[in-house]
Amino acid sequence: MKTIDISTKKSSINELLNMAKEEPILVTTKDGDSFVISSTDEFNSEVELLRRNHKFLSMLDSFKGEDETFPIDLVEKTLR
Repeated sequence: MKTIDISTKKSSINELLNMAKEEPILVTTKDGDSFVISSTDEFNSEVELLRRNHKFLSMLDSFKGEDETFPIDLVEKTLR
């Protein structure tokens, strides 16, 4: 996955979308926020991103063996 820091490399939305046609890209900002741009048809790419997300995997591990359910807002808060 290619990383584009838009605080140092100015790219238009069209440029970013064209890059994302080839492979998913990670766009980072000067504030430290990051966003993934990917084709909606690239389900396998999304799965791969989740496999690399250690917070997500740790959260899943913590849920193993539990019968309790969790509200989506708790899941989202945990991943942030």
